[in-house]
Amino acid sequence: EAISVNRTVTDKGAWGNNGTVTRPDQTTLGVDGGAPAGPSPATGAQFADGMINVPGVDVTPIIQGTGSYTMSAWLKPTDLGGDKFLFGQSSQGIHNGIRNNGFLHQAHWGADTNGATNLNDYLAADEDGWIHAAWVYDGATDVGQIYLDGVIDWEGQKNPPQGSGNLIIGGRNGGGVGYVGLVDEIAVWSDVKSVEYIAALANGRSPLDEDGNGLPDKWAADYGVTDPDGDEDGDGLTN
Repeated sequence: EAISVNRTVTDKGAWGNNGTVTRPDQTTLGVDGGAPAGPSPATGAQFADGMINVPGVDVTPIIQGTGSYTMSAWLKPTDLGGDKFLFGQSSQGIHNGIRNNGFLHQAHWGADTNGATNLNDYLAADEDGWIHAAWVYDGATDVGQIYLDGVIDWEGQKNPPQGSGNLIIGGRNGGGVGYVGLVDEIAVWSDVKSVEYIAALANGRSPLDEDGNGLPDKWAADYGVTDPDGDEDGDGLTN
C-alpha cells in the first residue's frame, strides 16, 4: 500500500525508500477497491502506463550478480496486450510484469522468460479478476522464479540484469511500456523469499508482517506490541 502526498509515495515499511510519482496523470493512488483477498482490500492504485521512481532502491548489487530480489504485487490488469511491465530500473536491466499478450514475464535485458500460464485464459475463469504475482532472483545461484497466485509458474537459470540505476515501478528502462490496470500491495525485498512465504502473501498475508503474527512489524516495534490478541488499554479491541 502507499499514501500519496504531493506526489510522494511513502514507504510503509521501516526503510524510508519513498517514491515519487513522475506521471501523475497516469498514476492514481488510493482508489476504491484493492485486492479482495489481500490484507487491505479497501483501496489500491490505478496505473495507466504510470510511473513511480524509487531512488533509494539501488539495483547495482543485483546488476553485479551479488544481490538478489523478491518483487510482488496484487494485479488486476485491464490490458494484457503487448508489453505491460510493473517493475523496472532506470536504465535497461530488470523488467518484470506482463509480456507477449498475457504471460507473466521476468526479464533482465537479454535474459527474458515467460511464465507458463496465459492470463487471458486464467483470468477468464477468475471471479474477481485479481491475481497475486511475484518475481524472484537469486544472485548467488542465478536462478529466477515467477509465481502466479502463490505457485511457481516458471523457474530456471537467469543471468544478472544489465544496465544501471534504481528501481522504478510502472515500466522498464526509465519508464516505457508500463502496466495498465489496478495494483495493490506492491512490495520489494533484497533477498530471496521462500515458496512458503510467497504462498502466504497470495493467501492474504501483509508484506509488512514478516514474522506472520498478524501485526505490521514497524507498528509493533514502535509500540512494543507482540501479542495480536492483547488489549493493553482495555477498550475491548485487540491489537
